[in-house]
Amino acid sequence: MGNGFLLLSPFSFLFTQMHLKAHAKVNLGLNIIAKRGDGFHEVDTLLARLELHDELELQLKEQGISLTIENADLPTDNKNLAYRAAELYLSKSDEARGVHIHLRKNIPLAAGLAGGSTDAAAVLRGLLQLYPSSVDLMAIAKELGSDVSFFVQDIPAARARGKGEKLEPVTLPQLYLVLVNPGVHISAKEAYENLQNFSARLKLESVLGKLTNNQEPGYLNALQPGVMLLYPKVREVLTALRQTGLRGVMMSGSGSTCFGLANSFEQAGQVATTVKEKNPDWWIYPTLTL
Repeated sequence: MGNGFLLLSPFSFLFTQMHLKAHAKVNLGLNIIAKRGDGFHEVDTLLARLELHDELELQLKEQGISLTIENADLPTDNKNLAYRAAELYLSKSDEARGVHIHLRKNIPLAAGLAGGSTDAAAVLRGLLQLYPSSVDLMAIAKELGSDVSFFVQDIPAARARGKGEKLEPVTLPQLYLVLVNPGVHISAKEAYENLQNFSARLKLESVLGKLTNNQEPGYLNALQPGVMLLYPKVREVLTALRQTGLRGVMMSGSGSTCFGLANSFEQAGQVATTVKEKNPDWWIYPTLTL
């Protein structure tokens, strides 16, 4: 798995079902350089996968696609990214059979943690095992979204540029995080429409050095100021995290999940408990990078 791609067993055709973990991500810095001619934004960001994950079960079926979901009220048709991933894989691999997908959601919705993208990538990786083919997973991933490309490669961390599809694997130190979501759902479209200013490129070497030395990383999220203007709750979360003494407090992606860095998993758990006692309605989760 070191190259980020799946190695298929000669017995792959014997699989009738698969259980998969679909890990969340955070952005350790999200710089937005410019508006592109194609309507997208030029980004420079450091993506890191987290222990926090959704769970999926893929089951062979004679034909068609079905999707059931626990813990979330989400579409179960092709409005769902995991369903669309299955549609694309089966059509491009000329596979006449189908799949049933059962999804247990643990990652908050519309929260800047790429829950939908990681589920879609897990479906693609699972279907490659269930129905082996020469189909290009990365090409399908790019059709579904930039974050899907990151998860399909199954790497712990990467610098992402362009629209987010130009990926360069990066080695990160072990990081311990406290994630906090106040229950505000923010779409990426809304966050980008309220971008206040463009930024310079991510100073990757500086950020990595400071993360390694447990210093304030000095990264930024260019979407954060605009989101805070729209949703004051996000500012409240950031303030609460800073007051605990965590480092690198920032919003992840397009929000509304925010995070701070602890010195150990024990400290992350203690901070999570403290913040939860004061804000019982917030979703709070201590986690670590993979």
